[in-house]
Amino acid sequence: MPNQRELATTAALTLPRFVSSTVRFHTAVADRLGVTPAELHCLQLVHSGVTDSPTELARLLGLTTGAFTRLLDRMERARLVERVPDPGDRRRLRVRARPERMAELTELYAPLVGRLGEKLATFDRRQLAALVSFLADSEAAADRAATELRRGESGEIAG
Repeated sequence: MPNQRELATTAALTLPRFVSSTVRFHTAVADRLGVTPAELHCLQLVHSGVTDSPTELARLLGLTTGAFTRLLDRMERARLVERVPDPGDRRRLRVRARPERMAELTELYAPLVGRLGEKLATFDRRQLAALVSFLADSEAAADRAATELRRGESGEIAG
């Protein structure tokens, strides 16, 4: 059985391959829906309840407000989302996923969700807790690294 260091190295080397395979999957879903991967990402953020704020969506997608407005226009034309008045402040808009397209999205994700669910069902509580902790920490680290790159804070690349 591999030791702790070997397992950590294997995990570190496997993670980029996992990310690449999920990017390929999401690109295939976007292609099937006739949208760009960024539009699909936006749809997932809205549908999953992360946010419905256009400003926050633009930030999460790394887009300017102008670029996000164009993306949202395309998504409305594709009947994926709609702009709706904010119930708390009618001067503001919210983005809402169109329910009739969500069934299609759910169907496209079903095979992957099923396979991942089967694998997760084999983990005990301790393994699941470790996985959730790792994923949350990894999300925070990736967000921090992306912010640093956008601000030019990560330093020069040696070359």
